[in-house]
Amino acid sequence: MKFMFNIPTCIEFGEGISKKVGEIALGFGAKTVFCVYGKGVAKLAIGVIETLKKSGLEVIEFDGVLPNPTDSLIESAAQLAINAKTDVVVAIGGGSSIDAAKGIAILLTNPSPITLYAGPPNLVKIPGKPLIAIPTTSGTGSEITPFSVITVPATSKKVAISGQFVAPAVALCDPLLTVGMPPSITASTGMDALTHAIESYTANNASIPTDDFALRSISLISQNIVEATNNGVNIEARGNMQLGSLLAGIAFTNAFVGMVHSLAHPISAHCHVAHGIANATCLSYVMEYNAVAVPDRTIEIGIAMGLDLKEMTKEEAIKKVVSAIQNLVDTVKIPKLSAVGVTEDKFNMIAEDAVMEIPSQFNARTVTKEACLDVLRRAF
Repeated sequence: MKFMFNIPTCIEFGEGISKKVGEIALGFGAKTVFCVYGKGVAKLAIGVIETLKKSGLEVIEFDGVLPNPTDSLIESAAQLAINAKTDVVVAIGGGSSIDAAKGIAILLTNPSPITLYAGPPNLVKIPGKPLIAIPTTSGTGSEITPFSVITVPATSKKVAISGQFVAPAVALCDPLLTVGMPPSITASTGMDALTHAIESYTANNASIPTDDFALRSISLISQNIVEATNNGVNIEARGNMQLGSLLAGIAFTNAFVGMVHSLAHPISAHCHVAHGIANATCLSYVMEYNAVAVPDRTIEIGIAMGLDLKEMTKEEAIKKVVSAIQNLVDTVKIPKLSAVGVTEDKFNMIAEDAVMEIPSQFNARTVTKEACLDVLRRAF
C-alpha cells in the first residue's frame, strides 16, 4: 500500500462562519483586502465586505468576474490589486471567482503573465498573497483545491495552474450563503460536485482516504440535490450539499478526475458551456464506458447512493447505477448539449482535445477519440 494525501487549506465549516473573515484577514497582518466576486453574488458580497470594514480593513472591490475567467481578466484585476498594495485576497462566489482570485493572488508575488504557470504542477515558485475563499455555490470544491482553471481565448483552451502555492490559505464554508442560489445553478454545481466524487472514486490514482471522502460525498449529494434544487431554503439540504462538495474537492485534489472532465474542458472552451452542465451531460455515458474497467466500484457508487442492488448480476447492477445517475441529471433538469449551444461540427475538435487533456491520464479506462465522440453523440 502506497499513497500521498494532502489538504493544503485550513477549512472552517458552519452556518455563519463567513463572519470570521475580518478576524482571519487581520490574523494575516492585513491592512488592505482585495475582494473578488461577480455581479451575480453582489448582495452576498455586501455582507462580507461590511464585516471586513468593521474589522478596520481597507477594502478594494473587483466585481468583474465572469464564468470561465480568462487570462486577461486575471491580469487586469491583478494590476488593480498590485496598485492597491493588497495584503490579502478574499474570493466570494463559485469556482469562477475563486479560480480568478487564485490567479490574482499568484500575480501579487510572481511575474506576469499568469499563463507562465499553466502546465505541470509547481510552476508557481513564490507563495502568493494569502487567499480566503468563501464559496457561495456547492460544486467546484475550488475553495480547497490547489488548482486554478482559466480560459485562454487566444488558443480556445482551458488551462490549469496547480501546485503547493495555488490553494487558498483558508476556506470559510457557510451554508447560509448558498440559500440564494437559483435552482438551475444549484443543479449544475451540485452535479459538478457529484462528478468530482464519482471520478475520484474510479480514478486510477484513488486511495483509501480519497475513497472514503468520495463515497461520503456521493451519498450526501445524491440524496440532497433534488431537495436543494426544488426547495432552496432547506438549510439541512444546503448544508449537506456544501459538505458533499467540500468532501469531493478533497477527494479529487488527491485522486484527480477523469474522462468527464477531459470532455467538459474543451466543451466549455469551444462552446462557452457552464462547466457543471458540461460535466453532468457526459457523466452517465462515461460511467457506462468505464464500468468495464471498474465494475465493482461502479456498483459501490450505487450502494452509496442508496440503491437496492441485492440479488442482481453485476451487469444488471451497473445498468441500474448508470440509469440512476442519468435519472438524477434529468430530474434536476440539466439540459442536453444541443440545448446549450454545442453543435455537431465541434465534436471532432472537442474529442481530439479531450484525449490530450491531463485528466485522461487518470481515467479508469483508456480515453480514445472514438469513445469521446460516442459520449458526445449520446449527450447531444
